[in-house]
Amino acid sequence: MSDYSSRRISEAELSVMEALWDTGTPMTAKDLQILLKERRDWERTTVRSLLTRLQEKGSVQVSKENDVATYAPAFTKEEYGWDLAEVLVLRLYNGDAQALVATLKAHGLLA
Repeated sequence: MSDYSSRRISEAELSVMEALWDTGTPMTAKDLQILLKERRDWERTTVRSLLTRLQEKGSVQVSKENDVATYAPAFTKEEYGWDLAEVLVLRLYNGDAQALVATLKAHGLLA
């Protein structure tokens, strides 16, 4: 079973995770704030609050060196995607992945 229940993140938290996944390297809160200011027009306090929540959930790992904290994702985008897909199939389609595929085809998302 997936780790989705412990990895469940909000839409806003997902923006932070995407920034971390996109860069592929640990980032300081300041660097994240600059990037998310461009992407979402978020202020420093918003980014810090989201980082705190993600850290409490275990979704980001924090390392400190010379009193500077850097943040890195605790799991990959692919791992999170798998968690979401597994929950979708199990909960909505009663474990029938073919039913999900049929729905995606019916809506033109698969050829």
